[in-house]
Amino acid sequence: MTSVLIPAAVCVAAAAVVGGITGFAASLLVTPALLLLGFEVSEVVVINLTATLVTRVTALRVLRRDVEWRAVGLLSSGGLPGAVAGAATASLVNREVLTVVAGVAVVIAGTHMLVERNVEQRRSVGPVPFVAAGTIGGYLSTTISVNGPPVAILLGATRRTPTQYVADFAGYFVAVNAMSLGTLVVCGRVDGDLLWPVLPVLVAAAMVGNRVGMRLHPRVPARAFHTSVAVLVIAAGVATLVA
Repeated sequence: MTSVLIPAAVCVAAAAVVGGITGFAASLLVTPALLLLGFEVSEVVVINLTATLVTRVTALRVLRRDVEWRAVGLLSSGGLPGAVAGAATASLVNREVLTVVAGVAVVIAGTHMLVERNVEQRRSVGPVPFVAAGTIGGYLSTTISVNGPPVAILLGATRRTPTQYVADFAGYFVAVNAMSLGTLVVCGRVDGDLLWPVLPVLVAAAMVGNRVGMRLHPRVPARAFHTSVAVLVIAAGVATLVA
């Protein structure tokens, strides 16, 4: 595994730049690359959850005044039961089937987001969709680590500025990824060999990439931001299918 550490770090850093700009998609973009480099699905899950948690803590500290805490709380309330259910059924679920279903659904949703780009016509969303998106995201966290699309689709349907979008995503990732990692540790799903030197090196690469992405974020116009998010959702769905 250490023989592919440098290319893996480059992939993680590049994906983190995108994640720093848009608030999500780092895990979605890096998952296929790590799998192609020979990492196991269980290893990719831990790497993604840890790297995203650490980088989003930084984003949350910077953007904390822009967070809609009620929305984050609703998303997080669904995240824990979803994460526990995912960890409990990970060995029973056919991950190939789950990946295909998730990938197709994400591509369809991303296409809808791309077509419906008028931010002014976006609506307020009640609490139930937030809890549901958090539950689905939590389940995907501990199974295939692709937990961003349900929340990206939901937040993309609401009236949020790019900064508010990234801030709410940061709050969601910090809460749900921490829950998911804790669940995996309790269930004995974290490989000790991954803890050194692989995980520290890849997390450090993610932090560097995230710092670059967050510096670029304010320079992206709102319309271009929402379009890029929709395109990334579609790309994430395709990448999930390929992975």
